[in-house]
Amino acid sequence: MNLYSSDKPVQNKDQDRFQRYGFSKRIAETIIQRSQNDGVVIGIYGAWGEGKTSVLNFIKKELDNHENILTISLNPWRYNDEETLLKNFLKKIADVLGKESETKKEKFGGFIGKYGTFGAIIGKDVSEIGKKLATVELETLKSRIDEFLNESDSKLVIFVDDIDRLDKQEIYSLFRLIKLTADFTKTTYILSFDEKMVASAIGKRFGGGNKKSGKNFLEKIIQVPLQIPRAQPDTLQKYCFDLINNAINENKIDLTETEAQRFASEFSRNILLKLNTPRLAVRFGNGLSFAFPLLNGEVNMGDLMLIEALKVFYPKHYEFVKYNSSYFLSSYDSHYGNIHENKEVMKKELEDHLESLGKLLTNRERKAVLSLLKELFPRLKEAFENAFYHNGPLEWYKAKRIVSPDYFNRYFSYCVLKGEISDVSFDSFISTTKEKQIEEIKQFLKDLIKGSSAKTFLHRIRSLEEDLDWETSKKIGVVIGMSGELFPEDNSVFNFRFDQTNSQAAIFVYHLIKNHNNKEEKLELAIEIIKTAQPFEFAQNINYWFRSGETEEDKIFNFEEYNKLALVSIERALSEAGDEPIFEKFQESTWYLMESWAVLNPGEFDKYIRNILSINPLKVQTLIEAFTPKMRSTSHPAPHKSNFNKEHFDRFKQFFDKNFVYQLIMENYGEELNKEYVKFQDMENTQTDLNILRQFNHWYLKEKQ
Repeated sequence: MNLYSSDKPVQNKDQDRFQRYGFSKRIAETIIQRSQNDGVVIGIYGAWGEGKTSVLNFIKKELDNHENILTISLNPWRYNDEETLLKNFLKKIADVLGKESETKKEKFGGFIGKYGTFGAIIGKDVSEIGKKLATVELETLKSRIDEFLNESDSKLVIFVDDIDRLDKQEIYSLFRLIKLTADFTKTTYILSFDEKMVASAIGKRFGGGNKKSGKNFLEKIIQVPLQIPRAQPDTLQKYCFDLINNAINENKIDLTETEAQRFASEFSRNILLKLNTPRLAVRFGNGLSFAFPLLNGEVNMGDLMLIEALKVFYPKHYEFVKYNSSYFLSSYDSHYGNIHENKEVMKKELEDHLESLGKLLTNRERKAVLSLLKELFPRLKEAFENAFYHNGPLEWYKAKRIVSPDYFNRYFSYCVLKGEISDVSFDSFISTTKEKQIEEIKQFLKDLIKGSSAKTFLHRIRSLEEDLDWETSKKIGVVIGMSGELFPEDNSVFNFRFDQTNSQAAIFVYHLIKNHNNKEEKLELAIEIIKTAQPFEFAQNINYWFRSGETEEDKIFNFEEYNKLALVSIERALSEAGDEPIFEKFQESTWYLMESWAVLNPGEFDKYIRNILSINPLKVQTLIEAFTPKMRSTSHPAPHKSNFNKEHFDRFKQFFDKNFVYQLIMENYGEELNKEYVKFQDMENTQTDLNILRQFNHWYLKEKQ
């Protein structure tokens, strides 16, 4: 399977897609039919990549059909100095004319009798040629070549290609050689090059040192200047679209009708005006063939095709975008916050950059590339058209657009960068969930997170929480619940609870249930998740978000349903805690578990607490500590105990016998507590277990007064 199109020049008539063979054949016929014996230099002019070498091949193909035409192809870029160039040029002539003399000895009887074989005239030893060229014998050699060609009925055609590849000195050396030997009898030079480029390069050595001086010099050498016929726009466009379609088909790219229409529209409006050579079409087609297999499924295919077009047809703009993403990904919406001035500065900087990048473009091309950039980066419409995209970021992210900061670098690196999540793998995770067993899904999830991160996975899946069908939602909700260890809390830095991956996973599960319409199915799934989510504290984090909502209308369950969830949580806590008190085993969930149990079954709750404290009275300290809130700070980001304040005391006494608790505290810790006064202050990680008990006693005694 050939995924890349060759940029090699074509050889045969049946390969001519741009109707150059007729042009080439006419040149060959003119050379064949030409009756004058004086030498002539033909120039084939054309831009880089326009097909000049193919034209030379076509001409040679026609000339090779005639035995009296001798052809030589000289590639001057292979020789690094003037002497080597001249030596190899004359050696090529010696070779071809020597072969001619050997095969047609009867025709050159007088010449061979006078000089011997032609090869002997110049000498097979190339080093000897250099010695001869250093003397006046060069004119003698030229004279003998002319004499041979005069006696022969053959014509010599010398092709010189790739002049565009030479540097200034090499171009000058080549044209010196041509000027020196252009008067050979029955000899035609056919030179192909970009006239503007060569004139500009060589003009610095003559006259005014400019392009005009270079053109004047060329006019003295080139007797027949011919401009290569431009490829017809329709033919060139068809060629380009054929290459695009080949790249799509070979790589099995599935474009939706909308994506295909979007690309075709943008390409036709903003790219085709820059398509002026077959080589550009080949480069674009090959660029797609390279990018498609690397990024298929990982980015937006329409954007990928357009950014690759920008690279080929507007390369300076492409490089600027690649290394200046902030201009293209940042919002220019100045309606919110005190950022108007900064946005205006950024907009002015961007305008200046675009103006500089477009200096060599026509007015139409400048408008076209700006239109293309706006399509790729809608943020620019905020800058230039006063459009706003408040919901754009989520839509762009879900569509894997280049304007999304999460995907931008992928379009330029041609890979899923370390730490990112492969969209191919992620999409497979979603699409195969229904058919897989729970354990298989758990392993798939683990592999995804291992290859990226929990935060990256959650960012990706949360963008789909409103799009998943119920069957998929149920399995993913259960699996995420059972995989709490994959979403740990980061206590090394200060951040809010909801910003932890643990909470983000819980919020996602909450939204999966909230977005469903069937109330019975919602409750059934919520109960299953609370029963199976691991570890227990993660199940309660999910339960916490189930209970969120400021009003009854905001909540996803009613009072009775929340009580069912509470009972499930209490039963599980008791089962997993065993002989250990649940307020010690599950301190993070103590408030919820204790309060719920005290309300739903106060007698059983009181019996449970009194039984624990009677067996081990020292557990009263653990009980009070469990009801003391935790705090975080920038200086101490890890959770640590705060103050047991009046509000905590008032809440505590609603469910516990404060007198019984105070009595236990004094019986077991009284002597130690009396050694210091109670402290209420910004604890900053200095709170102690004994001070928490002192704080409880402080509020108890104050209430007694």
